[in-house]
Amino acid sequence: MQKIISLSQFFLVILFLLLASSVSLTQAQDKIEGPWYWMIVETAKKGGGAAVTNDDWIKEVTGGKLTEKTVAKGGITKQVLSVKNKNKLKWTKGKIAPAGGNNVNDAVLKMKLGVGDLNNWCSYAVINCVSKTAKKGVAARAGSDDGLKIWFNGKEVHVNAVDRGAGDFQDNFDVDLKKGNNVLMVKVTEKGGGWSMFVGIDAKLTYNLKFAGLAVEAESKLATSWGSIKNQNR
Repeated sequence: MQKIISLSQFFLVILFLLLASSVSLTQAQDKIEGPWYWMIVETAKKGGGAAVTNDDWIKEVTGGKLTEKTVAKGGITKQVLSVKNKNKLKWTKGKIAPAGGNNVNDAVLKMKLGVGDLNNWCSYAVINCVSKTAKKGVAARAGSDDGLKIWFNGKEVHVNAVDRGAGDFQDNFDVDLKKGNNVLMVKVTEKGGGWSMFVGIDAKLTYNLKFAGLAVEAESKLATSWGSIKNQNR
């Protein structure tokens, strides 16, 4: 009888561990929806996707007044907003759907930054990640259609110059969180077909658009480590 009870307890423990792993995996699929600050730049003269992932399109569209590194380090400040872009587009606030193989294109249309099916374009999305503690080597994930480059606090933390489709996370990388504000910038270079972006950080963070020199924005909070982001009142 004791052996039967012991075996039952053993299998219950195994079942519990499997369920716990399943829950953790589900949480790890949550994406940062935003709102983010967005800018798009046409890349047609050089193509799209992998071929243009490492070109500085912020420098191109601002005539050299700004660079990717400048924006990635400080976020969307008054200085950034004051610069007139060659394409006459402005940094615009918008959310992105956590699923779908064309969620960047869909977001761009909702923000009225473009019309129709956009090919050979580059998107930049910037958001502030607020952490209560500092921690190094925090796991993060991303997916993209097509090319992908990510900065965290001005440091390039992930690059994948590739032509691919995406409907979920594909790549793994790490970030070093500072206590307080952390600027995250994600670049996706679109070649043709779908245009998508997925990013998540495995930490209890608050996301907002409070960058130096800007008025306070309402915050979106995570209910869990990768929790769902609440609707933001703006």
